[in-house]
Amino acid sequence: MNQGWPGHGAWMVTATSAGVDWRTAVAALAAAAEVPVAVVVVGETAGDDPARPHLAGRVELPGADQLTLDQARDLIRAVTRAYTLVLVAGSAGPAVPVGRDGWTLTDLAAAVGAPAVVVAGPGPDAVNHATLALDALAGHGVAACVVTIGDVELDEAALPVRVAGRIPADTTAGFDQAAEWLDPALRATGGTSTAPEAAVPERRPPVSGRKVVLSLLAVFVVMVLVVCNLAWWSRSPTDLGAEFQVSEFTSPEPTGYVTILPVPPLRTSSPRPAAADACPQSSGPVAVGKPDATTTARVNAAWRRIEKWLAKHAPASARSLRPPARAARIDDLQRRMSVAFPADLVASLRRHDGASGFTLPPFFTPESLDGILGDWKVNCGILTREGMAGTNPWWHRSFVPFAGSADGGSLVTDQRPDGRGQVGEFYAEDGTTFERWPGSVAELLELTAASLETGQPWAGRYRPRVDGDGALDWEII
Repeated sequence: MNQGWPGHGAWMVTATSAGVDWRTAVAALAAAAEVPVAVVVVGETAGDDPARPHLAGRVELPGADQLTLDQARDLIRAVTRAYTLVLVAGSAGPAVPVGRDGWTLTDLAAAVGAPAVVVAGPGPDAVNHATLALDALAGHGVAACVVTIGDVELDEAALPVRVAGRIPADTTAGFDQAAEWLDPALRATGGTSTAPEAAVPERRPPVSGRKVVLSLLAVFVVMVLVVCNLAWWSRSPTDLGAEFQVSEFTSPEPTGYVTILPVPPLRTSSPRPAAADACPQSSGPVAVGKPDATTTARVNAAWRRIEKWLAKHAPASARSLRPPARAARIDDLQRRMSVAFPADLVASLRRHDGASGFTLPPFFTPESLDGILGDWKVNCGILTREGMAGTNPWWHRSFVPFAGSADGGSLVTDQRPDGRGQVGEFYAEDGTTFERWPGSVAELLELTAASLETGQPWAGRYRPRVDGDGALDWEII
């Protein structure tokens, strides 16, 4: 089981073969969860859904082949605003193309920053299929675990992860015992995202899907459409073809459906702008950021303090720190993004190319070079589609996202001429704020190290603690 598994946000659920019923795994995960759960079904489905009694909501994407990866990612992020846990699943295997331009469920998991639950079934090839799925996910930097359905004989020594759940073949008696079938980390508790409302900044109050009445469902759908920016306004109904359905459940039986269909175009004279219009890539010479000896020593000293504390108190998080990024790759990414990184961020990436089970307070995971580029491109795309290109407080091409959260937020450094590498916090629904954040990445690392060493709350609000799996978490006080 991957250490530091998030108890909220999005999880990908993918089967090792067409003969494995991923819906049973979704039902078990939803039944075992202690938080409101929604499912996003990618592609066509058929038959009764065993998960329905345990879901607060459901989004169906039978026309996923009409969506780009950026649009699918935006949709998942929108749904995570309304539900604590979102299970993204479909009948396609992790490496099977499902979206426009051939993106896969693995690509979507990487884009969203979601871990994956690989569902294996019986058969002589179970080990081989599970290993291939894990390899595909690992190649995209996606953390994963394995759950089995039925009598599956897996040589666990041959797998890079241990089996994290065993679901019986016969579930006709229901899923009341689902929590006993799964590793404790797969019994979603919500983590920091379900803290009491008084402990959460007013900008992002918790929302429970089970408490949303049907009369508010239309508002939720409109929010999904705005965030997703599916560009319906520039397409004809026959050109889009990406119908999807949102269902809101407040009881074991569905209380209503809202089906969103393509709408007539309002503008057809101009093509949809590309993300490169707002954030041109490789647009010219860039004086790439390079740390001097003093900056490197400062950043390395902060990281050594963090690493020492993690090794002693949170070994699972210590193991999740990735190896250094090569200097040449960091330079190439700056040129591609046409943005010079601050020297302290470059020094940090040379120490660790992101992490998977370590978080900066309160729940931001350092991103790899691939993650930085992915977040930057997605936000640039939304910026362009909304007609906000240029200098805008919501997002700017010179913001460099370097850490992400499971609910779609990110920490950025401000690389505008007057930004001076200031750290800020970005959320799609709120934009970017620099209040309460340190003036640099180096300072952020130093304050994190001090909080870990002393146990004092970071910024007076986030106290470090270690969960039962030996992973660092931050308690909102």
